[in-house]
Amino acid sequence: RMVALLGATTLMLVAVALWVLPAAAGGKHLKSQKVEVDIIDDNFILKWNRIDESLRNATFSFDYQKSGTDNWRKLPGCQNITSTKCNFSSLKLSVYEEIKLRIRAEKENTSSWYEVDPFTPYNKAQIGPPEVHLEAEDKAIMINISPPGTKNSVMWALDGLSFRYSLVIWKNSSSGEEEIKNICSIHKIYKLSPETTYCLKVKAALPKASKVGLYGPVYCIKTTVENKLPPPKNIEVSVLNQSYVLKWDYAYANMTFQVQWLHLHFGRLRQ
Repeated sequence: RMVALLGATTLMLVAVALWVLPAAAGGKHLKSQKVEVDIIDDNFILKWNRIDESLRNATFSFDYQKSGTDNWRKLPGCQNITSTKCNFSSLKLSVYEEIKLRIRAEKENTSSWYEVDPFTPYNKAQIGPPEVHLEAEDKAIMINISPPGTKNSVMWALDGLSFRYSLVIWKNSSSGEEEIKNICSIHKIYKLSPETTYCLKVKAALPKASKVGLYGPVYCIKTTVENKLPPPKNIEVSVLNQSYVLKWDYAYANMTFQVQWLHLHFGRLRQ
């Protein structure tokens, strides 16, 4: 049984925006605030700190501008915000083109706009944790890894087959760890102990883009009771037209067998 025990998060700093809200007559200047952009996979979030009590009842609004245009547009999900963060993941844009943001605060009066340095979402995006599914045998664990992001990810749309993975595995009762690097989305770990709980965590990377994600949740699974039966021998595959037949020899009669397969693509990646 697979159990997720621990989560991981990461923050990608894009820019710092500082502005001052002009004082009303006889009023007090509002102190500057720091704004950060957190991009993980297809999740875009703006965050800021409310460090000045005078900003407690202020609202904040954001505009955006696409590369090559002069028009500023309202940033969806980030208008008249009273909290300290907003989500603009619904914005439809090319992740490979620059985008610029501008910010203002409002409280009785309105600050001037502050423009944040332009950034390219793909260059700033952090790789999120991949999903992991485990299947236990008596002396092995089969690991199936799903690429980071959603099924229809925009951020990693061109990178689905380029992800490589690393994992760290350890016995639940031991502090000793083993790191396995540069594996594909389907991987099998052999030479384990039966009836033993193992835990592991996985991270994804895009070597060509020089991007390395953080380790995701910890997954634990217990290997099964040791299988005393010997493995099949003399395994052969015969092919006739589009008919494929798998043959093997076995020492005992009246037995049932289970067969697993691995797509040729993954075999090539391991070479």
